[in-house]
Amino acid sequence: MRTTLLKWLKRTGIILGSLLLLLFLLPLLFPGKIESSIKQWINQSVNARIEFRKVKLSFFEQFPTLTLSLHDFTLTGAAPFEKDTLMAGQSLSFGINLRSLFRSELEVDQFFINKARVKVLVDEKGNANYAIYRGAEQADSTLQQPSGGTSLQIRGIYFSDCSLYYRDASIPMTIQSERFDYEGKGLLDQEEFDLTSSLHTEALSFEYDGTTYLNQRSIDAELITGINTYSLAFRFQKNNVLINQLPVDFTGTLFFVRDGYDIDLRVVSGTTDFANVFSVFPPEYASWFRDTRFSGQSRVTLDLKGSYRASTGEAPDMHISCRVKDGSLQHKKAPEPLKNLQIAADIYLPKLNTDSLLIQLDTLSFTLRKEPTRLKLKWLGMQAPNLDALVDTRMDLGLLDQAIGLQSADLKGLLSLSAKVQGVYQTGQNPANIRPDTILLSVPAYQLKASIKNGSFQYATLPLAIKDVQADIESSLEGNQWKDIRFRMQSLKATPGTGNLEGRLDLQGLMPARIDANLQAKLLLQELAQIFPMDGYAFSGNLQMNLVSKGTYHPSQKQFPVSTATIDWDKGFVKTPFATEALQQIKTKATISSKTASYKDLSILIQPLDFEFNKRPFSLTAALQNLDDLHYAIKATGSLQLDSIYQMLGIAGYKFGGELSMQLDLQGKESDIRNKRYQLLNNRGYLEASGIHLQTREYPAPFYLPQARLEFNREHAWLKNARLQYKNQDFQLNGDLQQFIGYLLGQSELAGNLSVTGNKLVVDDFMAFDTNPATDSSGTEGVVLLPADIRFRIAGKFDTLVYGQSVLHQLNTQLELEKGRLLINPSTARLAGAMLNITASYAPENPVSARFEVKLKADSFDVQKAYQDLAIFREMAPGAAYAKGIISADYSLNGRLNEKMEPVYPSLKGKGKLVLEQVQVKGLRLFSAVSRATGKDSINNPNLKAVTIQSSIQNNLLTIERTKMRIFGFRPRLEGQVSLDGRLNLRFRLGLPPLGILGIPMTITGNSDNPLVKIRKGKEEDELEEVQDETSPAPQQQ
Repeated sequence: MRTTLLKWLKRTGIILGSLLLLLFLLPLLFPGKIESSIKQWINQSVNARIEFRKVKLSFFEQFPTLTLSLHDFTLTGAAPFEKDTLMAGQSLSFGINLRSLFRSELEVDQFFINKARVKVLVDEKGNANYAIYRGAEQADSTLQQPSGGTSLQIRGIYFSDCSLYYRDASIPMTIQSERFDYEGKGLLDQEEFDLTSSLHTEALSFEYDGTTYLNQRSIDAELITGINTYSLAFRFQKNNVLINQLPVDFTGTLFFVRDGYDIDLRVVSGTTDFANVFSVFPPEYASWFRDTRFSGQSRVTLDLKGSYRASTGEAPDMHISCRVKDGSLQHKKAPEPLKNLQIAADIYLPKLNTDSLLIQLDTLSFTLRKEPTRLKLKWLGMQAPNLDALVDTRMDLGLLDQAIGLQSADLKGLLSLSAKVQGVYQTGQNPANIRPDTILLSVPAYQLKASIKNGSFQYATLPLAIKDVQADIESSLEGNQWKDIRFRMQSLKATPGTGNLEGRLDLQGLMPARIDANLQAKLLLQELAQIFPMDGYAFSGNLQMNLVSKGTYHPSQKQFPVSTATIDWDKGFVKTPFATEALQQIKTKATISSKTASYKDLSILIQPLDFEFNKRPFSLTAALQNLDDLHYAIKATGSLQLDSIYQMLGIAGYKFGGELSMQLDLQGKESDIRNKRYQLLNNRGYLEASGIHLQTREYPAPFYLPQARLEFNREHAWLKNARLQYKNQDFQLNGDLQQFIGYLLGQSELAGNLSVTGNKLVVDDFMAFDTNPATDSSGTEGVVLLPADIRFRIAGKFDTLVYGQSVLHQLNTQLELEKGRLLINPSTARLAGAMLNITASYAPENPVSARFEVKLKADSFDVQKAYQDLAIFREMAPGAAYAKGIISADYSLNGRLNEKMEPVYPSLKGKGKLVLEQVQVKGLRLFSAVSRATGKDSINNPNLKAVTIQSSIQNNLLTIERTKMRIFGFRPRLEGQVSLDGRLNLRFRLGLPPLGILGIPMTITGNSDNPLVKIRKGKEEDELEEVQDETSPAPQQQ
């Protein structure tokens, strides 16, 4: 028996020794063949650069597989990532099929990647750095192939202790994983196969479109996936995943097609312990999770079903569901748990369209020390969400803080809250503004009742708290406009740091607003940074405020509540994260008082407002009384760097900037200015402006004043040698401004006399809408708007005026601007070598329509030059293109201009005369047609002299009175109608020599391009149809 055992052991040892010897010898017997075959395969099949320190052939690196290992390797990516590393690590090993050693072709059936850093990149166009495999059909056919070679028959891929960074900019999505191991087995070289995978990672992070959904969570997964490489179809058969302690299973199919995919995927967490859901939270909550006790059941599901097509925008439907039953949680030794937690929530995203998003929280309820809390919510849409919410709670905030283990802050107090919300929240373009101006258009209606007693709040990282918080609040809103809000707060008390807040407020409506308030505040502002995280903001100083107010605030009716308000701020300082400079040494004391409900006894005192900014001091004292007839006494000294102050305050899109320096002492009454009691005014000083830019509502581009100075002397504010730039235009301004103080305070219009000179005035640049305000006037639309709160008399001189395609020269004009209407008093300009006299008025109705009246008179001007320089002359007298000579005109016209500042023909009304002093007509179709109809060649191309054409315009028709002419011995006579779009209804009589007593009657119909002449008398059916004007509505936005 013993001998048999020894023989068996001996034989076994020989066999094992032989096997070990074979394992050692095989790499020595075939080293050249294996290494050369692998290198040849890499050179032919991999479109990337691979570098390594050494090559080793061994059974023992991935026992019992024979592997060729590239140690300390680096593999670059495919274009356009040739300079980025795709993979680098300790070793990349190729598993060799032992049988293939004895065949002509070497077979690689496994890959092993050990301790590697894998970096996968996909750009916005879908180009991937991992697309490095050429494939058999892409191999370089010019390479001479040896008799042997290497083939891929992949059966397994293995990653060991690797890290992964995956960023796909086309989705956009980012995945990061540390210390992950992966085993994938299957017939990967087949067209259709099942891939069995095992995955473990200690820290996986997942980010989609800038939002992190998983942050350093451990993952364990066992997966079986059916793959068809020909049809790019995936079947998820068995997919058990454990995310920390949360089990997840997903099943379904995914089919890729030419421009998208079809998906039917269901992800289910299964009914699991409530605690497992919290195990997915980021690592910073790990200690909180360990110290919290949970109970209850939860279930989370995700369904994604449908088709995605890039060309049509088709997308799948998504549904996420969350259910929690009988849940509870209790942190550490909290005296009471949060229990009876019930959640029934669903998120629907049809076609992955956020405007169709539906968040439906049917139930969220729990109890805390037998006090219930319940919340319901329905949220539909994203752009303008429709909300329907209900919340009802009574709780001890201190118990809630302890039960959930709130770490960021400390809460205390007894809270009672009941609220209902229903309606649409929507922002959009302000309909009252033609410029881009986003405002709140609609808010949900709501009812709110809340109270808090013995409350306190303190951030865990900050030393001070808000204590002794008490308030009773009732608020409601019927309809969807904030102006209808009702808000009542009683018994307000709070102690922020060493400060104090207390009072009450009753507010009904916003405009008008009915107010009943009594509020007091005493704050040490530097303590705010010890109570709240300030994120770059800093405040300091002693601030005291008191407000007692009762009555109606309605500025348009000049109503102001009976009020007494004071603010006292000493040793003030303001710093923001938007600028390095700060407002320093702030000192202000202001009082507002009103004994009745009118502007008449309203008094505003500022004594003083002092501060320093960027080492430049500023000081202001002001006394404003009786805003019905403004009494003012203002002293201001110093400099204001407006752009820097706006930047410091974080105000974007401001309308007025630059630097102001001033030395002002202003005293007077508005009525004294209006009634010219100038001896009672005592205004003196100066205001200097540098680099001022002003954007107004009326004009598309900003005005810029490089330098300007206002000097105040009694009623005058003299503007001297100011330069104004607008787009590419440059003007010189001088003049006198009046009611300047009242205008700045919004109490009166700005009046004055100005002299404006410039080389060029381009009217189109001032049109309301301009897609590119920085450039010239091409592409502009809208009429020129005029400010309603400015009353100016303007004397203007311009070398050239350009209006559309019309050009005038040497314009001298006297203008009156008042209440949004412009009067052009008798003015002159050069047109076609003659002097043009102009009297006109202009009044915009809305941004796309304006009314005008104009009287034009010009003697002896060149008809061809007028045709070239004056667009309206070309449009209303197209026959002038065939005329040469001298004419005169005297015409009155009124009507409407459209959004291109062009006359709307049906709106035009007017009358006047055109005198053909000496005109040669050549090629005009009307005379050519008459010549052919009568056989009189001398009628064609006539030379006309001293012909007066009287006409009138109304409803798109130009009516020509009887007009007599002489052409050689003939006595033509013309009268009738011409529509402003070219249609003709003219009665023509050709008087025959010698005296024209006998004549040939004719009618001319058709149009100016194709006149139809018939020898007959006119008929009633020849009358042209009138066209009435249809006015344009004002646009809602631009």
